[in-house]
Amino acid sequence: MALLVAPILAAAGVILYLFPGDTQTLWAWPMGPKMTSLAVGGGYAAGAVLFLRSLRVGAWHRISLVFLVATVLTVGLLGATLLHWELFSHGHVSFWAWLVVYLVTPVLLPAVWLRNRRYDPGLPAAGTPLVPRWVRRLVGSVGVMQIVVALAFYVRPELGIVLWPWQVSPLTTRTLASFLAFIGAMWLAFLFEARWSALRLHVESATLGLALVALGALRATEDFTGGPAATATFALLLGGTLAGLVALQIGMRRVAAAASADDRSVTQGR
Repeated sequence: MALLVAPILAAAGVILYLFPGDTQTLWAWPMGPKMTSLAVGGGYAAGAVLFLRSLRVGAWHRISLVFLVATVLTVGLLGATLLHWELFSHGHVSFWAWLVVYLVTPVLLPAVWLRNRRYDPGLPAAGTPLVPRWVRRLVGSVGVMQIVVALAFYVRPELGIVLWPWQVSPLTTRTLASFLAFIGAMWLAFLFEARWSALRLHVESATLGLALVALGALRATEDFTGGPAATATFALLLGGTLAGLVALQIGMRRVAAAASADDRSVTQGR
């Protein structure tokens, strides 16, 4: 499954992130301002890296979360496709690739997750810690709020047109809202999953994706026409989330190192 998905995501990431001004000729639909293409392309590129890394994880629970929460993204993008069918480039091969992917994955991803649940023992991997409860509650609460915001933008795309820091259309608003809901679902999973071994790859992938979005924003500063307040809010939320993710990874590495040191002390004492 990873061998199938990773190249598709990588191709999408290359097209959208390296050629953001050419979506009218290279993509399934014209995305408008470059910043939309850069944001979506960064997400696809990070997903490609995650699926490639999944080939070497050696345990289902380390990668299972993405198969579940990515269903949120694929359902959202399929819905956006059907709602805005007339805006797509029906004569382009990219459109048919897009359509096939988002007709199949809303069923295939949860099916793979359900099929492989039996391979998850539900226990922490050896040498990896549990995420502290207060951290899980904090991250999960952020996920709930992000999903609520994403749903509001998806149901009422005119809100995105008014509030987004760069120019968006109903289609691009629903597309970006689908990505917001996907990330929000990942944060929500912290309320139900305490094993850092099951969360680490996903957190690292999200960090990469958001870092690419931040770099994209520096490439497309001219697209931020929504006003100083909208731009500042976007920068604060993006920067704050990135800082929080980096802090979480550093903190969990310290917890793991401390647990490893304690284990060595016990072993030496014996």
